[in-house]
Amino acid sequence: MGNLKKVFLKFFYIYIVVFVSIIYSCNNDDEIEPPRDFGEQAVLDEQSLEDFLSTHFYNYEDFQNDDSNVNIIFDSIYGENSNKIPLINQVNKSIINVRISEGSYVDHPIYTLIARQGIGESPSVVDSTYVSYEGLLLNKSTFDKSFTPIWFDLTSVVRGFREGIPALKSGEFSVDQNNVPSFSNFGQGAIFMPSGLGYFGRATGSIPAYSPIIFKIDLFLVKQTDHDGDGILSSLEYDNDEDGIPDDSDGDGLADYLDSD
Repeated sequence: MGNLKKVFLKFFYIYIVVFVSIIYSCNNDDEIEPPRDFGEQAVLDEQSLEDFLSTHFYNYEDFQNDDSNVNIIFDSIYGENSNKIPLINQVNKSIINVRISEGSYVDHPIYTLIARQGIGESPSVVDSTYVSYEGLLLNKSTFDKSFTPIWFDLTSVVRGFREGIPALKSGEFSVDQNNVPSFSNFGQGAIFMPSGLGYFGRATGSIPAYSPIIFKIDLFLVKQTDHDGDGILSSLEYDNDEDGIPDDSDGDGLADYLDSD
């Protein structure tokens, strides 16, 4: 009986291992999704974005005074808000040509809302910016937010953010007797972008794969950058052929804006 029990337990253990392996393999197969086509996804995202923009408005009436302490709020157009101007009539639409592979490009739409222009300078796509921001999905849930202003090197953010923020201008600031700065006349707006200008098929935090996203932005300060310290501004070295890929003139694998040679 002891030997039979040992044999039974041995085969039972093998059975469990094989069963778990099969289940795990099946689960993995279910979780693997082939990458979506960039062009098809861009079309789907454009429709989703324009549906949102057509059915929502922002609190534009609050921005008709000089109060810089107003935040952008999105709401649906219905009921008592039925007469509001939809976002689709207030945004600027432009097309970003995204290189998918050598010689292959897909047009991606981007929509920028200017609630308050700002009075300073506009950043280039490679400058450093001092901003407050909030990232939203199209269901208006927040996936990221700065609770205090933060410096962003625009080369480190998603392409839609850096392509959209030059629509805004910085503001001005003063410092009180306690050395606390306050800002006024700064740019405020929002960027609505397809997944191809965001995270595309990569799920990030609470952002599902293939999600169009929104960034609300307050732009306080702009600092021009020279990343490699060669005396030439990075904005003049970054992407002169406008393909979204940093230039590498000498082909050494180091982008021009980072290459002091």
